[in-house]
Amino acid sequence: MSDVELWDELREGSRKALRKIYDSHFHYLYNYGRKIFQDTGLVEDSIQDLFVEIWQRHDRLGKTDSIRRYLAASLRRKIVATLKKMQKTQQVEGFEQIGFAAELAIEDILIAREMTEEQALRLKRAFDALSGRQKEVLYLRFYEGLEYEQIAEIVGIRYQSLRNLISGGIKRLRSELMAGIVWLWLMN
Repeated sequence: MSDVELWDELREGSRKALRKIYDSHFHYLYNYGRKIFQDTGLVEDSIQDLFVEIWQRHDRLGKTDSIRRYLAASLRRKIVATLKKMQKTQQVEGFEQIGFAAELAIEDILIAREMTEEQALRLKRAFDALSGRQKEVLYLRFYEGLEYEQIAEIVGIRYQSLRNLISGGIKRLRSELMAGIVWLWLMN
């Protein structure tokens, strides 16, 4: 069943469709939410709240051709809004550093690119030097394989701003990697 058909069933009031969407996307949403903010409780609560709201307004939902993209964008907005509310009423640990906690798995890099361990470590350090927003958009683009329009929808920025952010992230990666190579060359 396609995303369009499944979403239409949900919009018509099918609890079975809601369960199927929840079961198929919970793990992805949980992992994505944890990359936005590390608090597992907040992420789990946000996912539960998201699905409750979806069910409560299932008859007013718009159409979508990608359930995952719709849910990811909705979850991101929900987590950020919750953190902003919490910041106003209480001290939220780590709120200032809200970003994106994607990390490159060195083993995956080595296998995928046939790199040496030293090269993979340099790439990981360069990735860690990026801003949270740059990590998020590069993760969505190159690990999730999403198109620019899809990423812009998820993170809630204009298409051109997204292109600039990705371009800046790639330039920073290149710069960090080149600095590491020059440093190694000078040390030898």
